[in-house]
Amino acid sequence: MAAVLGRELGRPVSLEEIGYADVPDEGEDSTLEYPATIAAATTALTQLASYELRGVKKELVVVPTAWDGLINRWLLDPDNEPSQPVEPRPIAEVDVHAVRDAAAMFGSFDYRYGGGRPKPLVARYLETDVLPLIPHVSPHTSVGREYFREVAAMTRLAGWTAYDVGQHWLAQRYLFQAFRLARAAGDRPLCGRILAGMSHQANFLGHYDRAVNLARAAAAGARGYATPTTMALFHAMEARGLASQGKAAETFAALAAAERWMEQSVPENDPEWIRYFDRAELHAEFAHCYRDLNRSEEAAEHAAASIAASEGLYVRSLSFCRTVLATARLQAGELDEALSVARGVVDTAAQLRSFRVISYLNDFCTRLQPLGEEVSIRDFTEYVSTTLPSKDAPASRTLVIA
Repeated sequence: MAAVLGRELGRPVSLEEIGYADVPDEGEDSTLEYPATIAAATTALTQLASYELRGVKKELVVVPTAWDGLINRWLLDPDNEPSQPVEPRPIAEVDVHAVRDAAAMFGSFDYRYGGGRPKPLVARYLETDVLPLIPHVSPHTSVGREYFREVAAMTRLAGWTAYDVGQHWLAQRYLFQAFRLARAAGDRPLCGRILAGMSHQANFLGHYDRAVNLARAAAAGARGYATPTTMALFHAMEARGLASQGKAAETFAALAAAERWMEQSVPENDPEWIRYFDRAELHAEFAHCYRDLNRSEEAAEHAAASIAASEGLYVRSLSFCRTVLATARLQAGELDEALSVARGVVDTAAQLRSFRVISYLNDFCTRLQPLGEEVSIRDFTEYVSTTLPSKDAPASRTLVIA
């Protein structure tokens, strides 16, 4: 009943509104279906925010095939938005600026403190300030398109914070809906940026072929629209997936393409959501790729260059890069230096709410195991176990289905 009324009204209708406040929601999860209308996208986002703020009553998983379907729709379906609001309301530039400023604030929290701190704040802002307005905004006006663009960027941040704390099923669904809203705005570069985020997550979860395909689709669909900085990101994500597969020649080609695009970068022309991707970030991408290809010298060189050029705001990114540097030192046989760098990451990780940083440290500790019972290794692992409480262990990857 609520779903039917929602379709007629062009907005989500809650169980409370139709007098069934005490009935648990046991319906099917539709948050990975591509919404035909903005109203359907709003319903999906309302469901996701409810999952976030009130707990999930069903077992949900990452569905890798959903990425394949999205690539096909992105590359083959025309860009058109058939939805018109049932009850249109005028919005102003201040509505656009409010969402943009909120996303900037939450994004700063994410960079500095990890996704765990801003994550519920983003969901609450979507629920209280954005979702009630979306069904009444037309994507066919200039202000409406701007609004959808900013809401898509905010929804992408919701997905990114969920990814950072290890809630991969929620991250995939938020990113899916962010893509839909960016498409409604007609913003092909932002669509590509969201696909690149999906590529990042797919690579983290071990779906390397899909990670490459998502990154290549981002570049193909946004070419001619995206800034050089954005194109550099797409090729860097492609390189990540290729390096994970050990495909050295293809990795180097993708990194070279990223470098060529970055040489053309004009930061003042970039949208807000890509301005974090600078030379320091590109060096970090090179370092990750060289680490995965077991080229310790190049990995250490780029990791050190990234750390030297990074701004203090990007605490989490620095933690990733320092762990890559520690791993490169370990690959080169420099155990004491590796442990020294990694110990600093442990200190930072204790203050962050980022399961991804913890997972990097777990990977480093796993690489230590074949080295035996060195006193320095035993001391380090004990320091990790006492500094990082067990509750901060990364979320299990068993929630992924093929």
